Amino acid sequence: MSTEALTSLFYFALGLGVVWGWRREYKRRIKTGEGESFWPGTSTTPTASILIIIAGVLLITIAETCVEKRFNVTDSQSRLPAVYLFYLMGAAIIEETVFRGFAAPAHFTGLKLLAVILIGSLIFAFIHGFDVRETKGQISTLFAFIISIWLYLGRFNPLNKNRSMAPCYWGHIARNLAVFGIKWAQGFIDFN
Repeated sequence: MSTEALTSLFYFALGLGVVWGWRREYKRRIKTGEGESFWPGTSTTPTASILIIIAGVLLITIAETCVEKRFNVTDSQSRLPAVYLFYLMGAAIIEETVFRGFAAPAHFTGLKLLAVILIGSLIFAFIHGFDVRETKGQISTLFAFIISIWLYLGRFNPLNKNRSMAPCYWGHIARNLAVFGIKWAQGFIDFN
């Protein structure tokens, strides 16, 4: 098995572990009415709050693809092995738990929340390691920043009164599936 495959499966397993722990606490809270324990955002949310975040993520991803086409940088994308899909799913869960969960407690409001959203989104954009000396990297970094802000709004918006992490998880998964699908449609996924 290749290193890429092992890394992808490791991240996927780690993401499943986080989902298992989060869901276990979520079910316990629903059953007992207790407060949040370890996992952030283990609360209910209306389905509409999840669907709005997913719709926004998909629109932002389409906009990013259009900007890449406009600046003729589509061909400078990196190629991904198909097994990388597992990495993308696991990474979505882990990143959301860290950035929109542990680093952004549900009780934050006002300027403190705004600072967390802006600083967290900058860090989120730059940890993805895009080469900002190139146009493609600048576009990818900008849209990672925008996606991050949108995902923070998934947790901190009036529809999600209980500050559930569910919109963030589903939104990031939708984003990564959309990116994978676009790369596949453009011929940048290797099935070897």
